[in-house]
Formats: sequence, C-alpha cells, structure tokens
Amino acid sequence: MRNSNIELLRIVSMMLIAMFHFSVHGSWPEGGPLASDTAVEMLSFGGKLGVNCFVLITGYFMVHSYLKVQSLLRVVLQTWFYSFAILAIFAVAQPDLITPERLRKAVTPITSGEYWFITCYLALMVVSPFLNVLYRHLSDEGRRRLIIVGFVALSLIPTVAARNPIGSDLVWFFYLYLLGGWLRDRPLWTRRGNALAFAGGVLFVWASMAVIGWAQRALGFSYIGPDYFIWQYMVPTFAASLGLFGLFASWELPPIRWINTAAKGALGVYLIHDNPIMRAWLWPHLAWVYALGPAGILAVGVVSGAVVYAIGAAIDLARIALLEKPLFDWIGHRFKGAFAAANRWMDRLGKTDSN
Repeated sequence: MRNSNIELLRIVSMMLIAMFHFSVHGSWPEGGPLASDTAVEMLSFGGKLGVNCFVLITGYFMVHSYLKVQSLLRVVLQTWFYSFAILAIFAVAQPDLITPERLRKAVTPITSGEYWFITCYLALMVVSPFLNVLYRHLSDEGRRRLIIVGFVALSLIPTVAARNPIGSDLVWFFYLYLLGGWLRDRPLWTRRGNALAFAGGVLFVWASMAVIGWAQRALGFSYIGPDYFIWQYMVPTFAASLGLFGLFASWELPPIRWINTAAKGALGVYLIHDNPIMRAWLWPHLAWVYALGPAGILAVGVVSGAVVYAIGAAIDLARIALLEKPLFDWIGHRFKGAFAAANRWMDRLGKTDSN
C-alpha cells in the first residue's frame, strides 16, 4: 500500500511546479508595478521546492530497494508518448507553434533537453544501483559527513558566492537521492523544526524578492535578480524543501485511495503542461491576470496549479488504463523471462559487497 502522506506531497510538489511555470512562462509586461511583479516572482518559488521534494521522495523509497527495468521503460515510453502526441495535435490544430527548434526537441525528447527534469531523472534512475551501494557501505557517521560536505559544496558555497562552480542539476539529484534515503533512516528535525525550516525558507525568499526588486528600481542594484534565492540548491530553498518533506514524511496519514490514485498522474502532469509546444500555447492565455493586481495574480496562480494538475492527472490516468496497462501486460507476458533476469541482475548489483 502506498504511503498517502508521501503521495500527497507528490501532488503538492507538482502543483507548485505548475505555479512556477505559470510565473516564468507567463506573458507579463515589462516595468509593471513592483507589487505585481513581486507577486509573480513569489509564485516561482514553489517550482524548485517541488523538484527537490520529488527527488527526495525517489531516494526515500529507492535507496533501500532496487531499480526495475519496467520502471525505467515506463518513464521512457511515457515521455515519448506525450512528446509525439502533443506534436501531432498541434501540427493539426496550430502549426505556427511548431518552430524548427521545438520540432527537433519533440522528436528526441529525452536527449534534446525538451524535458530537463526527465533527462536528469532517467540518468538518476540508471545510476541509482551504484548510489545504493555507496549508501549501504557507508556507516551512519560516514553518511552524516557526506551530507554535510555535500551541503557546503553544493548549496552553501553557491549561495554565498553567487555562482555554482562544481554543481549541476544531475550532481544535485545524486545528492538529494542519498539525502532522501538518509532522512528515512535518520529524520533531520522534529515536526516543529520542519515547520520552522519551511516557513523560514519561504518567508526569507519572498522577502528577498521584494527587497531586491525595490533595490533594482530605486538604487539601480544589479548584482543579483529578485529570483536569486529560488533555485533548488540555494540554502533558503533547500531548507524549505527539507522542512516541507519532513512535515509530510512524519505525517501519520492513513491510506487514502483517491490521493494514491491521483498521485499516479503526477509525472504525466509535468510531461503535458511543460511540453514546450503546450506551454507556448497555454500560458499566454492567462496574460490578463496581471491587471488584477498582486492578490489576483496570487489567487489565479494557485488555482491554475490545481486546475493544471486535475486535468493533467485525469488525462494521464486515462492513458495508464487504456494504453500503458494493456501494453505492459503484453510486454510482461511476452518478455517475462528477460525482465526477470534483468531485475535479478539489478538486485544483485545493488547488493554488491565491498569485499
């Protein structure tokens, strides 16, 4: 039975990511009121927080498990399906949105960077057996030191230095994966500590957006932008991510069927709404929101995140029932022996002894 508390976090994280895309891909005017621009920036904060939580969830479950070939194949086929399907739909409905660059990315969605998260996530899945070996062969003290060194090198230094000299999205995913497993074995903070980390990180980032935005206009400040602290490895966002994850991980929520079902569509929501062709069509339709002022922008942004999730999840659950399940039933029957052998090999790989 799925953990409904973690599955609910998966839903919340994807809604935050959709709100981020509402903010960064919207058709907002230049030089608008500071309050309205700050409201737009505030909605962008949740995206990287959601990404962090998604990878922490992966490590939380997989660091003591092993990669199944079927799981990898599902993500690959799901990505291809939505990339090709959306391309085909808009080739008929609105072909002017299909630029040569978008066409190139749609044809090779995994390697072209059409979905940066999927590219990194698949790489993480492939490397996960080796990360599991590393995790299991470290003592508890060794894991603690790894987490501390990773924090300093990948989060603290980039935050203070205004540059990320050694990090990358994939390296950050590796770190979060190991951290997710560690948090399952050794919760970092109490529930109150998680709440303080989450609230403190959110309030700091939001306040920095307003202050930096004001300094840019009043003083010509240009060293960093208002969105400086939103990126996933920045200390305030990282702290808020750990707090949010910890709150949900410690929540003793009984199994709730609708949450577990809705969460199955989370990755599909991302693949649908953040497709480059789809987002070029979707977000300009909400340009009118800016005229509503800060409160209206925030309200519509939150509602948009919920609506995008509801529609995207409904589409993906239908795809699972009508296409994925029958296909994998056939594949599982046709290649049962091959899958079993590959999974046994993956299991042995993850249990490799250091001797």
